[in-house]
Amino acid sequence: MQGSTSNQGMFWSQARELFEQIVSWLDSDSICVLEHSQIESKLLENG
Repeated sequence: MQGSTSNQGMFWSQARELFEQIVSWLDSDSICVLEHSQIESKLLENG
């Protein structure tokens, strides 16, 4: 059972890291020049 718990922890850690990268990107100034559709496409690609 311990192995399963550590695997879940690693999964959630990776998912959280990706989430934080997406939030950081959405909060950046570089997003201001993009069209709504471009933002959605990038989120689908990376999320």
